[in-house]
Amino acid sequence: MQASHEISYKRVWNLAWPIILANVTIPLIGATNVAVMGRMDSPIYIGAVALGVVVLQCIYWSFAFLRKGTTGVTAQAYGAQNYKEVYASLARALLIAFSLAALVVILQELISFLAFEFFLNGSEQVEVLAKEYFSIRIWGSFATMGNYVMLGWFYGVQRPKLALALRVAMNALNIPLAIYMVLVLKWGVAGAAWSAFISHHFVFILSLIAALVLLRKEHSKAGKIDWGFLDGVLEQAKLTRVFKINSDLFVRTVLLFIAFAWFTSAAASSSDMVLAVNTVLINLFWFVSYALDGFANAAEALVGQAFGAAKSQMFHEAVIKTSKMGLVFAAIFSLVYFFWGETILSLLTNLDSIKVEAMKFMPWLIAIPLTGIGAFQLDGIYIGMTQTRILRDMMILAFGIYAMAITILEPILGNNGLWLSLHVFLIVRAISLAVPFRKLCDKVLTP
Repeated sequence: MQASHEISYKRVWNLAWPIILANVTIPLIGATNVAVMGRMDSPIYIGAVALGVVVLQCIYWSFAFLRKGTTGVTAQAYGAQNYKEVYASLARALLIAFSLAALVVILQELISFLAFEFFLNGSEQVEVLAKEYFSIRIWGSFATMGNYVMLGWFYGVQRPKLALALRVAMNALNIPLAIYMVLVLKWGVAGAAWSAFISHHFVFILSLIAALVLLRKEHSKAGKIDWGFLDGVLEQAKLTRVFKINSDLFVRTVLLFIAFAWFTSAAASSSDMVLAVNTVLINLFWFVSYALDGFANAAEALVGQAFGAAKSQMFHEAVIKTSKMGLVFAAIFSLVYFFWGETILSLLTNLDSIKVEAMKFMPWLIAIPLTGIGAFQLDGIYIGMTQTRILRDMMILAFGIYAMAITILEPILGNNGLWLSLHVFLIVRAISLAVPFRKLCDKVLTP
């Protein structure tokens, strides 16, 4: 696990491409469950899984900060070649993840009641089945949140191909298992839930085994694992630091979720057509963001390593080279949407009315990779530096400006106002993080 201090475009790419593919696989379990339900004899099964997945996504998306928080801390320990702390950071993050998972499981009845009684509207049959799906999968919170930590840790120790292999393994098990349990065993919604539950636990166990193999290889005495790193897991100062990092990222993540939920809610309030158009276009935005996030993740790992090693030149090269590659790929995505946007829309819907209306707003989508790349990259750089308080504060600022923009612009400009507000949100995030960046580097990084 010897850390190389050389930064090249090839190394950035080797870190980024497995992360890009791994990110793209994230929504596949929910999509698989919906697809399998589509083979049942009633639409209520699709509706039930769709509602159940929405509730679970709201919960788990809120705790996705566990991945980012783990990457930054681990990358710094990796850069400092403090391998005891590399493994202690994993154990510490898992302890926090399991504590949060236990809280979610304990509160599952309250969560279910609030979700299905106040926020989601479905027929009685659909809600009964959705609650069944939710009640099974919620017990998988330990594995799901544990997988966030493992993913972040593998990124931190720069093992992105291993992370990709584990994500592929999850779907390779889930897809046939869902088909077997739902269509062969006729377990219905419960079959879809159990297939996802088993897949998450299977990959979490594989991840732990992989981490133990690395531990034995890099941190062993006389062929036996040296468990001495566990002595520092409960060290108060380090636990406090991790808690602060994760709490800052939690606030950031929740505000990000609310921002996009507000965008969708405003579209729904406008008309069914606007909602349909924005749903199609925002899915294309998510594809871009997942892809470009690969370069932000590479920045997390390389900046964190440089920061931990206190190597100024490596730090600056990591910032510049990951950002340049992110910008190049952002431009490529914009060009793809410019030349083939209409063709891509046809893959998502065959309704001419939606396609015609969506093309009116395609310029907003074409521009969004370029307006978003700054925010994506700076997020990754700040996480690598574990300067999460600035991330939190600038997200609060950006959200406040976004709230004013969407309140003022949407009534005046309609759907154009919604998309303009989203661009304002991304641009403000980038500017607000860029302004303190140089001064922060001078303060916290040894020349």
